[in-house]
Amino acid sequence: MRALLLALVLLVTTAAPARAHAGGLTPQDHLSRVTAIDPPLPGVTATMVNHGSQVEVRNGGASPIAAGDHGVGPGETYRFRDERTTAPRWEVPLGTSVIEGRVDVTPGPNPLWWLLIMAALAVGGYFLGRGRALLAAGVVVVTAAHVWHAVGSTLAVTGEPFVPLLLGASGVGLVAWPLTVVAAVAAVRRKPATAFVAAVVGAMLVVAGIPDFDSFRFSQLPFAGPADVDRLLVALTLGGGLGLAAGGFDYLRRAGSTA
Repeated sequence: MRALLLALVLLVTTAAPARAHAGGLTPQDHLSRVTAIDPPLPGVTATMVNHGSQVEVRNGGASPIAAGDHGVGPGETYRFRDERTTAPRWEVPLGTSVIEGRVDVTPGPNPLWWLLIMAALAVGGYFLGRGRALLAAGVVVVTAAHVWHAVGSTLAVTGEPFVPLLLGASGVGLVAWPLTVVAAVAAVRRKPATAFVAAVVGAMLVVAGIPDFDSFRFSQLPFAGPADVDRLLVALTLGGGLGLAAGGFDYLRRAGSTA
């Protein structure tokens, strides 16, 4: 058992954590938006993508158009960065017209409430250590939260392949996902290893979720869904993972003392 514990410590301390969100996008309190194309261009649309970091121009018209020093032909889509889109009110040339936009600033939430929710989830996860089946169920729920967060942040990225982004967003959590199946199978077979695997998965998910702490204090999150849903997923990953790690090892301690 000591060798297994040492292996866990080495894994958790040396594993590379996930990037907070896919594509290098980060939570923030400001978000750039397109308000209009002036004068309008028939069939041409513009919007901000990738968490307000890029302008996306779709040319549904009949003629090429210049966007960001690039010619966009009919039926083409072009994405580009422009530093002017960080101004409170901004304009970017688009052929003979301009793309008009603004930066909206929204104060972030009080992180204390989310930290309290995370702490409550940690306590709940710890008490799942009363039984192997409860630990396995907790592992499934917490891992599902991490998967949902990773997929949601990946879907928020436009113009890049899904799988590599998902792998980058999951980090060490990617190893925890298949271990969740191991924990469930061990619980069904009433194996003592259930508690250890649950503790390992919990610890790994805490490591994977650490970069996401900023989700608790910024208003705009790069996530394909409501921001509060993402915050809840992060709280469940961190708090639930911590509780599972503590509860799993407490189960092993109690089982060892009665052996």
